[in-house]
Amino acid sequence: MGFARSCFREITHLRKRHPQVLRGLLALFPDFLAAHGLVLPDAATRDNLDYNRLRDALFTGPVPDDLDDILFLSALLGNLSGWDMIERQAAEDRRQLPKPAADFSDMDMAVLAAMMDWPVYKGLLERAQARARVHSKSAYLYFAPTSDLRSRYRPPTKASLDEARQYLTDHFVRCGLVATGEQGKATEVIPYDFEKEIWFLIRYPGRIRRHRGYNAGDWRHFDFNPEQYDAVAYNKVYGDLRMNTKRKTEEVKYRCAFGQLLFGQHNAFREKERVVVLTPLEGTRAIDLFRHDDIPGLGSIAPIELTYETWALPPRKFTVSAADGTSLLHPNEHAPRLLPREGKWVRRVVFQYRLKDSMRVSKMSIDGKNKVSFERDGDSVVLELWLRRRGFVLSFVKVDEYDALPVDADLALAPYP
Repeated sequence: MGFARSCFREITHLRKRHPQVLRGLLALFPDFLAAHGLVLPDAATRDNLDYNRLRDALFTGPVPDDLDDILFLSALLGNLSGWDMIERQAAEDRRQLPKPAADFSDMDMAVLAAMMDWPVYKGLLERAQARARVHSKSAYLYFAPTSDLRSRYRPPTKASLDEARQYLTDHFVRCGLVATGEQGKATEVIPYDFEKEIWFLIRYPGRIRRHRGYNAGDWRHFDFNPEQYDAVAYNKVYGDLRMNTKRKTEEVKYRCAFGQLLFGQHNAFREKERVVVLTPLEGTRAIDLFRHDDIPGLGSIAPIELTYETWALPPRKFTVSAADGTSLLHPNEHAPRLLPREGKWVRRVVFQYRLKDSMRVSKMSIDGKNKVSFERDGDSVVLELWLRRRGFVLSFVKVDEYDALPVDADLALAPYP
């Protein structure tokens, strides 16, 4: 992976690591220690580890990629949420993790997890960090399938992933993000396969940045390409694709790359089909949409902000917002509608929701441009079922048990959230 020279701040945190954990990590790289004349004490303490020589060794000359990666990634994952991602990745890999100890921090535990059974699972931290990147993505564009291709789905193999990676690397070369001849591992495609979805994290270099920094006694200029991350998810139940990209340029490439990867067909997903709509809010019984008893795991959901246009000529745009702690359902002088009579088109909506197993109140928004934005992406599995059943996210294949529910006068009004 080779993170070393772009993130000097991580090396300055060596003293935050438990000395015995740091000693155990360094002992995995005897050639590096010998090259710098470093001798490790049998029982390392903060007093007998030579941090100054160790810092100089890490700042000057080559650093083994694996050592560099563990130092960097353990710092990124050295917190409660990072450890959660490590645990999830370890469970998916069906491997054990070291037992926590009272004198070890989350950063120490991340290092121990990487060291356990070394080098069999040496990619654990990278995959855990990639998983954290996937979960940090919140705004997704949806793309409909060109036909029902679900029966042709094929799980990714190393060969098919390499083919997709090369296809995308060639694209980034043409975009000027990767120099010709430096393709190597400039682009990576990391899959996460679940029962109903398969996720992909795409890592590639961004535009070059130049910084001035202090290194080994001198002020120097450093050039590097910062990492960029995009996320793509294919829904095995509904057959559609959604993605979060830094640049619009990549959208068509990802549709082609993952259509080929999953079905052997570049044109598996449509470019301009409306998948996310706001029309359910324009109905005469829109408040019935906010029932949640049929959605496992959803405790409450209600609109708190609505932007709409009127019938007037020229059309007028209005935004209404609920006061803190309330929703647009109560009070609602337009019930059972949500819009006033003169309102015609909804352009944007913000929902407030709570999951049954949580006291946290979070938000989700739809802007009418095939995009859904989740404040907490981990909640998307529950929310997507509600969005599809209420007709906000359209289905293009037949799925009997997931068909949208009718909204009519027989449905009870939504309870106050």
